[in-house]
Amino acid sequence: MEIRELILNLHEDGVACAVLVDGELEELFFDELEANVGKIFVGKVEKIVPGLGAAFVKVGKGKNSFLKLNELNSLYKRLILNGKELEEGTKLLVQTKKEATDSKSAQVTTQIGIAERFVVLFPFKKVVGVSKKIKNEDERRRLKEIALRLKRTHNVGIVVRTAAEGVDEQEIEKNFLEARKKWEQILGDFQKARAPKVLYEENPLERVIKEKLNSRVDKVVYNQKEVLEVLEKYLRHLPKKPVLEFVEGDPFEKFQVYDKIKKLGARVVPLKSGGNIVIDRLEALTVIDVNSESDTTAEDQEELALKTNLEAAEEIVRQVMLRNIGGMILVDFIKLKKNENQEKLLRHLRQIAKKDSPRMEVLGFTNLGLLEIVRKRTSRSLDSIFFTKCPVCSGTGKVISQRLLLKKIVSDIRKLENYTEIVLRVHPNMSGYKGELEKLRETLGKRLKVDFNWPDPNSYDITARKGGA
Repeated sequence: MEIRELILNLHEDGVACAVLVDGELEELFFDELEANVGKIFVGKVEKIVPGLGAAFVKVGKGKNSFLKLNELNSLYKRLILNGKELEEGTKLLVQTKKEATDSKSAQVTTQIGIAERFVVLFPFKKVVGVSKKIKNEDERRRLKEIALRLKRTHNVGIVVRTAAEGVDEQEIEKNFLEARKKWEQILGDFQKARAPKVLYEENPLERVIKEKLNSRVDKVVYNQKEVLEVLEKYLRHLPKKPVLEFVEGDPFEKFQVYDKIKKLGARVVPLKSGGNIVIDRLEALTVIDVNSESDTTAEDQEELALKTNLEAAEEIVRQVMLRNIGGMILVDFIKLKKNENQEKLLRHLRQIAKKDSPRMEVLGFTNLGLLEIVRKRTSRSLDSIFFTKCPVCSGTGKVISQRLLLKKIVSDIRKLENYTEIVLRVHPNMSGYKGELEKLRETLGKRLKVDFNWPDPNSYDITARKGGA
């Protein structure tokens, strides 16, 4: 039976969280990655672009946020716009849906959602739903009836969350009324506001505990007393209580979380069977290649391909979630000759992808045999805070080959005139061509001093000294 540990790390810059399953990293959360997601703002329309079906909304400092105009339903127009049409300068109530990236503005929505432990309240929707992660049909019916009663009484949309499973109706209604009270406060503050500003944001510690603490967690590790205070607030509703462990200092150090994070920058990820997956990321596309490598435990090639593909599918979902990869993902699995094996792989991947529901959707195989996955991303990828572009290769992962660089060095030296000595500085990776450089000295018949201390593998430095210098 797997052991699930929730590691909560409260530090001076914010809160971080890791979920370990049998010691392996499964989930990561850093509040700086999702600093604005879920925040509710007073915004002002700066520009309307009919061709895009969108408006740009000022919500504070920085770039204006992007709003899709088709989200403005009749209820929102009546309550927020007083029945008027949208125009530049209009005051809006919006919520951040997606964080900004280097190339895109943040996206905001008018479909406000107030999330509490057991419910999400939607003041401008008439939706009624129950989390898909709750599988028991009797429990789904019970929760749906509770949600319907609350909707009829309060005339708002409501979705019951996974954490409500097994919780009695009185507690769920109490939680709903807390969300309702918050909404009334937000609406009142909006009506008084005159300039763009934040109206509501969740405490990041409460947010991560609310999202990550559930009955599947066997152990919670924390490092501050204030974490325990928030934990106790949510623990009383859990039918199965986890073990609590306090550690001094940084729990990410003790549980080697930082070492595990470093591995997330790797392009090649090994599989336990001996195969690997290779992850290449572009601006709007991620390509993943599956290789069997040294795995020879299967009896035939088809069996080996299926075995490696099934294992790779699990690692791919894990890596995509951990790295927070969004957009289009193409996976080049090892080719399967039998249709039933291809279907088995597809079913297996779709089942695993439910861990990331509703963000991840497995579309199926293309005509070229590549598997298509799309994933919604509301926050920045993990790469954006833990890794920067290499100043040498500018993110390409490539530098000029030593053989080509040697040819350029020889060409540049042959052009020199009137010198008695040359000092050549090259990068240490040119040390394998020491023999060729020695031959160059003999060819020139003059002094050639070579230093392997140049910092850039893409270039070199040549200093020609004349007699008496």
